[in-house]
Amino acid sequence: MFESGFKANKPIKEFSTWLLIGTATIAAFFITNADKLLPFITQTGFLTCGAFLCASCLFGLVSRMCALRCEIQIEAGEAVRKTFAEHLAKHQDEEKKIKESAGVCGITLETGIRIERVLSEFLKPLPRWVTWIVNRQLKKHMNNPQIGYLPVIKGLQWQGMFALLQALLFLGFLIAGFVFAASL
Repeated sequence: MFESGFKANKPIKEFSTWLLIGTATIAAFFITNADKLLPFITQTGFLTCGAFLCASCLFGLVSRMCALRCEIQIEAGEAVRKTFAEHLAKHQDEEKKIKESAGVCGITLETGIRIERVLSEFLKPLPRWVTWIVNRQLKKHMNNPQIGYLPVIKGLQWQGMFALLQALLFLGFLIAGFVFAASL
């Protein structure tokens, strides 16, 4: 269910990208034609509209960064799930053989995978601050079975929020432009 929700990343990213391109183009036009626009919207109007455009571009860039982060998290998660499934299948085959051999000898064995050991081996080569963050998140969401999806969900929420702010600021630019032009 979460994985299907991750598909929202692409349309939000494309919307934000096109709005960012349009906003930057309008800002360039706005700057190059400042001398022609000032008589129509006044200096205060020009500065207000410029501030709206700059803020919209800033939120567009942040939205794009969130989109990139989400893409990385989604692809990394898919790769981990695929690799883990392959290794788990091999482990289950070996586990079955070992249990059969041990059963013949009357021995009972624990052959399960200890996730703590897998994580400690994974985190060994990483910087300490990464290990600290991972351990903190694992401890915080210890009983949540959806822990692997939480960073992507949070990233999608941030991406959507920044794209919304980007669009609202662009609309603010349009409204401010019309208000200042009409006030003359």
